[in-house]
Amino acid sequence: MQEHTVFFHILRGMELQKKDDINNLIECWKKATGNGLNILDEGRMAEFWNKRSENYANNIEKDKRKKRTDEILEFLEESGFNPEGSRVLDIGCGPGTLSLPLSRLGADVTALDISSGMLNRLKDAVKNESLPIDVIECSWWTADIDELGFRNKFDLVIASMTPGIRDVGNFDMMMACSKNLCYYSNFLRRGEDSAYRDIRSSILGEKSENNMNGIIYPFMYLYLSGYRPSLRINHSEWKEEINWKEAAEQAIEFIGRGRDFDDETKEKIMGYYQNASPDGIYRSESDVYTGMMVWEVDGR
Repeated sequence: MQEHTVFFHILRGMELQKKDDINNLIECWKKATGNGLNILDEGRMAEFWNKRSENYANNIEKDKRKKRTDEILEFLEESGFNPEGSRVLDIGCGPGTLSLPLSRLGADVTALDISSGMLNRLKDAVKNESLPIDVIECSWWTADIDELGFRNKFDLVIASMTPGIRDVGNFDMMMACSKNLCYYSNFLRRGEDSAYRDIRSSILGEKSENNMNGIIYPFMYLYLSGYRPSLRINHSEWKEEINWKEAAEQAIEFIGRGRDFDDETKEKIMGYYQNASPDGIYRSESDVYTGMMVWEVDGR
C-alpha cells in the first residue's frame, strides 16, 4: 500500500512538472511572437498580403516552388495520407500552392485565407480548371470553427508557412478541425535580407532581427503534449526579383509591423531601394531553413 502511495506521488509530480513545462513554453511562445511578421491588426494583415498577391501568385509555378510543393506531397504520402476522397482544410492557403494540387489529386479541399487578393488568384485557377474547391475569406485568428462547421471534419488540416498560426490558441484550433492528420510548416531560421538590416540600423536606429523560428514552439508543444510528429528540415536559398517600389512598400509594411512610419522615414526607405536598384529591379537573397511536420491528432 505504501509503495502504491509513493508511486502515485511520483506520477503526480511528473504530471505537475509536465504542466509547468507546457505553460512555460506557451508563455515563451507568446513573447517570441514579435520576432516574425507580427501585424496584430487583421485589416493590416489582409492589406499586406493583398499587395503581395500578384507577384506571389506569379512566382508559384517557378521550378523551386514546384519542387517544394512536390516534396510536401511526397511527405504527406509517406505519412499515410491518400488525397483521393479525403477532406482537406488549407489554412492560409494563399493562391492555392497546396490546395490546387491536392484538389487535382482528388481531395475535397476547403481553402481559407484572410487575403482577398490571394483568393482571387485561387478562384481564377479554380474556374479555369473546374476544380471543386470551397474558397472562404476568413481570418484564422478570430475564426469560429464551430460556426464554420469545421470541428473534427477534416482528414487533413494544413497550415503551411502561414502567419495565421500565431499562438497556441490558433494551433489548438487547427488540431480540433482534424479527425486524423495535421501538417504544419514554418521557418527554423531565415537570414534577414541585407536591405532590412541596413534600414533597421541606418534609418530606424534599431537592432537587426535576423531569425524567424516559427517551427520550434509548435514542435516543442506537440512533444511536451505527448505527440511524436514526423519532422523534416529543409535548407534553401531564396531569391526574388521585384520592382524597387514594390520592394520598398513591402519593407515598410514588414519592418513596420503595424507601425505608422512618418513621411520622412518612408521617403528614406524608398530612396534606399531606388539607389539599390539601378535597373529598377531589386534583387534579394536569403539563407533559409524550414521545418515541416505531420502528426496524428489521436497519436498520443
